[in-house]
Amino acid sequence: MTTRALACALLLAACGYTAGSGLHERGIRTVQVLAVGNDTYRQRLEEELGAEVSRSLARTDLLPGDSSSDAVLELRIVDERERTLVTGDRTVPVREGAQEVLVQVRLRDRRSGRLVVDRTVTDRAEFRDPIGENLTTVRQQLVRDLASKIVLALETGF
Repeated sequence: MTTRALACALLLAACGYTAGSGLHERGIRTVQVLAVGNDTYRQRLEEELGAEVSRSLARTDLLPGDSSSDAVLELRIVDERERTLVTGDRTVPVREGAQEVLVQVRLRDRRSGRLVVDRTVTDRAEFRDPIGENLTTVRQQLVRDLASKIVLALETGF
């Protein structure tokens, strides 16, 4: 190891930076993502979010699991709202709008049953009709961003 590489390693260690979720120290390596609950009237949002969280989880140091996994990830969509930001006219009633979603995130250790993570994650995505965006395109972005935030929320120092 070169002197420069050693100095960088020491500097990173000294500033408290760690890679990964930090759940390995707690014996959690595999996570089962349960079916996402949905307390709102927005249909199929839970299916899209569950699939995207599973994809995002696969890009971390945690492995997607099944009924024998170390932990269970419980997600519930608590609130969803559409907002009109800029009104239009009779032909295009909404020129700019937004969709907001609030998700309850709970990670439970399967062996002990205790909650390891209990957080609320929220996100908002905006769309602009004049440039071809709409509620469908904003929803795709919102689901991707929410999934990323949910996986970040699993980190112990988040």
